[in-house]
Amino acid sequence: MFSFWNELPDDLRVPLLKGGVGRLHLLSVAEVALQKAGGAPPDAAFRFLRLGGGLMRAAWESAPLEGRTARQMLVLHGAYPFLPTQVARLAAHLADHDTPPADAGALLQVLHSRDAKAICRHLERMRRLEPRNLFWTRQAALMGLAEGCLDWFEGWLAGAEGIPAPLLEAMRADVAFAREAWTDAAAGYARAFRGLPLDVWRIRMGEASYRAGDAGAALAAWQAALPDMPWQVNLLLRCDDVARGRDRPGDLPAGRGAVLLYSWNKADCLPQTLAALAGSDLGDARVIVLDNGSTDGTQEVLAEYRARLGDRLLVVTLPCNVGAPAARNWLLTLPETRSCDWLVFLDDDAVVPPDWLRLFGAAMTAYPGHGVYGCRVVDHAVPMMLQSVDLHLDPGGPSGEPGGPVPVYERRFSVSDIQHQELDFGVFGYMRPCVSVTGCCHLFRREAIDRCGHFDVRFSPSQYDDLEHDIRHAVAGDLPVYQGHLRVRHMKRSGRAAQADAVHLSSAWANLYKLQMRYTPEDFDAVRQREHEALLADVLQRCSG
Repeated sequence: MFSFWNELPDDLRVPLLKGGVGRLHLLSVAEVALQKAGGAPPDAAFRFLRLGGGLMRAAWESAPLEGRTARQMLVLHGAYPFLPTQVARLAAHLADHDTPPADAGALLQVLHSRDAKAICRHLERMRRLEPRNLFWTRQAALMGLAEGCLDWFEGWLAGAEGIPAPLLEAMRADVAFAREAWTDAAAGYARAFRGLPLDVWRIRMGEASYRAGDAGAALAAWQAALPDMPWQVNLLLRCDDVARGRDRPGDLPAGRGAVLLYSWNKADCLPQTLAALAGSDLGDARVIVLDNGSTDGTQEVLAEYRARLGDRLLVVTLPCNVGAPAARNWLLTLPETRSCDWLVFLDDDAVVPPDWLRLFGAAMTAYPGHGVYGCRVVDHAVPMMLQSVDLHLDPGGPSGEPGGPVPVYERRFSVSDIQHQELDFGVFGYMRPCVSVTGCCHLFRREAIDRCGHFDVRFSPSQYDDLEHDIRHAVAGDLPVYQGHLRVRHMKRSGRAAQADAVHLSSAWANLYKLQMRYTPEDFDAVRQREHEALLADVLQRCSG
């Protein structure tokens, strides 16, 4: 595997180091590999064909009901037979039975309503009209797993027609996984794999076994899958971390620390955040909350937790909302934080697990030369929905559609979105460097903040101030570290608030433009190159160690 990564051309290695999952991501890299096969010598052409075929198969396995991907894969299989007969037959069956509606207007209208009950009623009505069209089961799976309608989707599967038995077993296992019924999920994936050996089911079986407490079974499943997919960097990292015990909590971060929150009118969410903090292992760290001019019941919530936490909780009250960057800077300049060795910024609607600080401590031990650490963030109501993982800078491009709601300009970078192409089946559970981590739960060594400076108030009232700060660290040579074994649940789905109305949209657009112009194209190119070298060194070290 060392030679695979070391010898891979940059136009394939760069995107594959960022992620080995995500249907659209895998298809785009497969296209590059297949194009390279066309003009290569026979030996190299075979390697590129094999890689392109493996990537395309993995893209299809991640969403097997997606008929268009199945058809693309079968076209390649016709020219370069690479699929087992049983797999090709299943793909052909699914491709023939996924028929999108000729007029998708009614479906799009009900989807845009975001009314779950109305969407489910529409899907049920369409299934009655087309009982063997798996397009509707594909939409139902999204509602069940991504929107949390698990009971409804389980009922749907009970009456489904035309779904081959192994796939039906796997979909039922997906429901058990989403319910956190780990033993049932592992058994379901095992049955599906016995019926049809798809790597995705073996990998999910391993993840369910891991979460059920059987790391040995997990490693056996993952290690069996890796030889056929050496490009699957997520699996490589996860397998290596678990094998070396790097998935477990470590010591608390060394030295004196503080957990910092700023809050504005979140009296409905703040109690859950503070309750989770109070129930976690904080060591000697203090919790400091800045009430950013709240006008709801925030003061009463803070008074209640002052009584519970005593001197462990310090409250700072401002008469008005100064915005996120200024609130962070205010907290950083308090006498109680100036002498800290490390500081965590935590959103007022984020819920941490009891061992969250020890997991940060493990990351600081594993990657000691870094100043910034982040985590995996999922939706609070539907934890299968990923919000943020390790983020990478991609090349730029046009900022939007001509004639759209905001002006078009040429972006100097974009941020990877592979996590939005996946549900949280554990594929982002690893540690490594990256360009940015989420600001929802952000740990800094104090010396790193002192070196790079405070948050930029030009990004007020909010949006992209945390990303700008991470990029500033990366420009200076200090890449953040992603601790994906720490999962934080976030009550706000990322991006929705900024799209609520034209005022928020224009503010977010303006802040993104400021960030795009904050550094030169050469600066962003240097950051991308620095990260690529760090990702490659991390993978090669794991392959050789």
